[in-house]
Amino acid sequence: MAVNDALIRAEFVTMAVPIAANNGVGPITGDPLMFGAAPGLAAVAENSYTPPTGIPTGFIGISLIGASFFSVAATDGASPPTGVAIHPGDKIYASGGTLDVTTGCYYGFGLNAGSGGRYYGNALDAIPAGQTATIRVRRKVTG
Repeated sequence: MAVNDALIRAEFVTMAVPIAANNGVGPITGDPLMFGAAPGLAAVAENSYTPPTGIPTGFIGISLIGASFFSVAATDGASPPTGVAIHPGDKIYASGGTLDVTTGCYYGFGLNAGSGGRYYGNALDAIPAGQTATIRVRRKVTG
């Protein structure tokens, strides 16, 4: 371990989050999140931030590596949406949502097959075109 190492794998870290997420409750355990300018870091909230009795620091634990179950729409993310079949390995994108400029946290977005959003990760399961299903999504590890 080098003297300037902060985290060895940086798999689980704490990050500042916006209180405005989820109607002022803050991110909830299991919420997909992204940090920084696009393409940013894909993450999932490991715990909930519920002010004023929640974590007093305004920080929550997040996971940057791994796969989680998320609701994903097999659409292109356009308005109106067009169905696009999702296959294992296909890219999954985050669209809609809000970017909090203070914390750099992007939250409240939907996941779909549309390349117009931010690349979040890759599908591990299939979804027929036009359907929405809860599938495993592997968080991206690079932009």
